Amino acid sequence: MRFTAFFCVALALADGALAVSLSSPTGLTRPRSFGFEKVRRNMDNIPKLRKRADTVTQHLDNMDFLYYANVSIGTPPQKLRLHLDTGSSDIWVESATSSLCMQSSDPCQLTGTFDFRESSSYSQVATDFSISYVDGEYAQGDYGKDVFTFADGTNIEGLQFGIGLNSSSTEGIMGIGFDLNEVQVQRLNKDPYRNLVDMMVDQKFIKSRAYSLWLNDLDAATGEILFGGVDTAKFRGNLITLPIDKRAGETHASEFAITLTALTLINENGAEMALTDDSFAVAVLLDTGSTYTYLPTEIVDPLTKEVGAQSIENLGVSIIPCEARSYNGTVLYGFSGANISVALRELIVDAFDNDGNPAIFTDGTPLCYFGILDAAGGSSVLGDTFLRSAYVVYDLDNEEISLANTLFNVTESKVLEIGTGKNSVPDATGALSAVTVAPSGDSTRINTTPYVTGYMTRPPGPTSIPQSTAPTLSPPFFLSALAVIYFSWVICIVL
Repeated sequence: MRFTAFFCVALALADGALAVSLSSPTGLTRPRSFGFEKVRRNMDNIPKLRKRADTVTQHLDNMDFLYYANVSIGTPPQKLRLHLDTGSSDIWVESATSSLCMQSSDPCQLTGTFDFRESSSYSQVATDFSISYVDGEYAQGDYGKDVFTFADGTNIEGLQFGIGLNSSSTEGIMGIGFDLNEVQVQRLNKDPYRNLVDMMVDQKFIKSRAYSLWLNDLDAATGEILFGGVDTAKFRGNLITLPIDKRAGETHASEFAITLTALTLINENGAEMALTDDSFAVAVLLDTGSTYTYLPTEIVDPLTKEVGAQSIENLGVSIIPCEARSYNGTVLYGFSGANISVALRELIVDAFDNDGNPAIFTDGTPLCYFGILDAAGGSSVLGDTFLRSAYVVYDLDNEEISLANTLFNVTESKVLEIGTGKNSVPDATGALSAVTVAPSGDSTRINTTPYVTGYMTRPPGPTSIPQSTAPTLSPPFFLSALAVIYFSWVICIVL
C-alpha cells in the first residue's frame, strides 16, 4: 500500500512467546522460520489497516491480535518486538531516546527500543527517515545499518532500517514487501535499498525472495511465516499460482495485489448465491497489516444483508449477532479458478464496549463485528479475515502469488524449499488464463474507534419479513438478520 492508517495505541497484553524452530546457519541455504509472539493490541477488534534455497519459519498469531516477530538489533543485541507487515517494505524501530518512549508510563516497554549509542556495529546511513499515517501517527529520524538477529541467533549483517527518534506510536514494523514500496522510494524519490528479504538472499540464507504465510484460525495461538519454502502439511490440494497485478505505468510490481474474479455465498445445505457476474474482476491487496477485508460496495451490500450483518456507514463497521458463528455458511473467493473457502465463523469478530467488556444488545445477547467491510471507493484489501483461511506464497522474484486452502491447527510439518527461476514454488500449478487488472484507488482509511454500548437495542422481532429474490441462509439466521437491521442504536466514537 502507498499510504497507511496506523493502529490506535493501546496497552499490549502479552499472551506467551512461541517457540523458535531454527538451527544456526550452516552456510547453506535452507527454508527458515522464526518465532512470533501472540499479543493483543487491537483491544476493541475494530477495523485496522496498516499501510503503509532454504526456508526460515516464524510462528504467528491471529486476527484480533497482531503478528509480532521477536528479534534484536545491534551489538550487543537489543531486543525488539516488530509487527509483521506484508503491506510495507521497511523495518523501523522505536528509539530509546524518543520523547514518547521516555514518558513516565514507559509506553515502549513491551515493544522494546533501540539505542544506537549502545551498539558497536551501528552505522548511520541518512537523517531523512520519515513515515506518516492518515490518522496523524508518524515516525521521523535516521536510517541506519546494523546486525539484525532473529530469535534463533541467525544474523543478517548490515541491514538498513529506520529509527523513530521522534514518533507518536510505539509500534515498530517489520515490512517484508517489494523494495519499490520502501518509504524512501515512495516519498523521497530515492533508489531502493536492499531490504530484509533481499539481504536474506544476498547472505545465502534462502535461495530466492519468496516466503509462505500460515496465519491459522481465529482462535489459534500460533501460525507461521516460512522464508524460502512452503510447508505442504499446512494446506490441502495444490497451490495455484497467479500473477501479481501492477499499477498503471509500472513495469514491476510494488505491492501484493491479485485479481479477485468471483465471490459466492454458500449456505449450510450447499446452495450457492453468486455475488458477482462472469465479467467481474477487481485487484485486491494481500495485507497482514489490515485486520479486516475490504471489498467493493456492490459485493458488500448484498453479502452483509444476507448473513444478517448491518453496516454502520459513518463508522465503517458492520455488526452482527455473535450467534452467527454457529451457522455453517461459507464465503467462496475465486481467483481465475483458484478458490479459497472462508467459513462464516472466521468472519465473526468479538466487539467490546468503552469499558473493555464484551459488547451486548440491550437484551443481553452478544454483539460482534463482521469481518468484510465496504472499501468505499478505496483499494480492495484482503486482510487477516481472509488470510487466515488461505496458505499464501509470496514470490517476489517472479512477481507471483500462490494460494491454497489452509489446514487449521496442524502440528506436523513437511517443508519443501523454494528454488530459483521460473516455477520455483514446489507443489504449485499455474492458473489457466489468469486475469490481471491494474489496482486503482488508494488504501488510506481513517480508523476511528467505535465502542458499542448497552443502548443498542435488539427488539423482540420484526413485524414483517421482506421477500428476497436471492436464497437466504436459513430461516432462524435470517430472522436474526432482520432483528439486527431493525434495531435502534447509539454508538460513541472514542478518538
